[in-house]
Amino acid sequence: MQIMHIRAAKLLSFTLLIFLNSVILAIEPLDPAIKDQQLFDPKRPLSRELEMSVTDGFKLAAVGDCIISRPLYSQMQSDESFSKVIQILQESDATVGNLETTILELRNFKGYPYSWVGDWTLISEPQVAKDLATMGFDLFSRANNHVMDWGIEGMRETSQWLDQASLVHAGAGENEALARAAHYFDSKKGRIGIVSMASSFRPTTDALPTQGTSPGRPGINALNVKRITVVTPEMMSSLSKIYQQVHTDKKATSTDKLNLFDNEFEVGKSFGYHHEMNKQDLAAILKSIRSGKQHSDFLIATIHSHETLNANSPEQPADFLKDLARASIDAGADIFMVTGIHHLGPIELYKGKPIFYGLGNFFWSDIQEPLPHDLYQGNADLIGKAFQHPDQITDADLTNVMNARAFANDLTFQTMIAQSIFANGSASEIVLYPIDLGYGEKLTKSGIPRLADSKKASEILNRLKRISAPYGTNIEIQNNTGLIRLSKTR
Repeated sequence: MQIMHIRAAKLLSFTLLIFLNSVILAIEPLDPAIKDQQLFDPKRPLSRELEMSVTDGFKLAAVGDCIISRPLYSQMQSDESFSKVIQILQESDATVGNLETTILELRNFKGYPYSWVGDWTLISEPQVAKDLATMGFDLFSRANNHVMDWGIEGMRETSQWLDQASLVHAGAGENEALARAAHYFDSKKGRIGIVSMASSFRPTTDALPTQGTSPGRPGINALNVKRITVVTPEMMSSLSKIYQQVHTDKKATSTDKLNLFDNEFEVGKSFGYHHEMNKQDLAAILKSIRSGKQHSDFLIATIHSHETLNANSPEQPADFLKDLARASIDAGADIFMVTGIHHLGPIELYKGKPIFYGLGNFFWSDIQEPLPHDLYQGNADLIGKAFQHPDQITDADLTNVMNARAFANDLTFQTMIAQSIFANGSASEIVLYPIDLGYGEKLTKSGIPRLADSKKASEILNRLKRISAPYGTNIEIQNNTGLIRLSKTR
């Protein structure tokens, strides 16, 4: 009789378990990775681990590229507008930016500079790490095209200075797995994870996994993308004629696609660029995002990207970024940030989560010294045209003429702090603080973030409002700040 009771109890428990599983299945959508739901604990569903679980009211301050060469915090006492910017960072529960520099002590440094395609080898004093922590920063993305400006040694020393300052950083590591992994900051309102990736980077700076007996390689979390130039039918006709003149022994295999001078072209309605993401990289990155969210209450996904949809329309992000942003949020990210284009981009809300298609610059230090010999060599023609005595120019002189080629515009020096406030699993509102970096001021004063005056604030916010409207985002402008309410966005 007792055995029958035990069997009946087990049968009842099994029936109850099936019933509970059916209830859970009716409430929650199945995770696509799950093959057999009955193999999982019904009290610990996988889908719950992808939910945002920070305390309601959590504030995240997000900024763009931090190109900072020296400590700045001490200027708070004499610069009220800069001080107010720092207050916004410090009052947030977490502050994140993109660290686009190398922090090292040059006097004892054992590595070497490696400039790439005539670009600066960005460098910061060791005190910068502690200075950033004092300002209120907590997390940094590091996957970008400047992380290896001073080689692997520079990447490693930067990590050491950041670690000493208790700053969380992601996107660069000793191998591919470490570069792709999420890293975590424990805030008072929850555990915050960050996954950092880059689609724009110098060759051989992408981290590698081990392959047989070949070791892995230190570097960044890379998302390789292939750029295809889209041309009109008339343009393609002209390109085909050039192809025939170059390849007299070949014939174009398609009238819609063409490979010429190592560039791929395809026919479309108007000129622009189409980008295809490497499937293996994308899958691995989305897995890192999912894993990072499963081990945190809130997950930041960020990419450093120079790619644009059209060179003549810099405010339009590259086509793949929209797909990547949404896939990242579907994988568990609670916010998606794009840096690298050096100006502000549109803002979108997807499933209640913010997507910033361009956060601009936050620090823009044009005090960069020393500059290496090959940077002078790579810009020899420019130097010769600009100066009567090229042998007498300084690092500041070279920086000046290099900046004039690409960054002589207001957009480079107009930026913002985006402070997103979250509740009930999504963004409840986003406050946009317009920032002026002081275009045209002396080098010791320019590139430092200050709250914009009324005129510049209006210019920055109205531009953001205009370029974000096509994404269904409405920005209200009140008292020199922008406000996005979730209920008023689609």
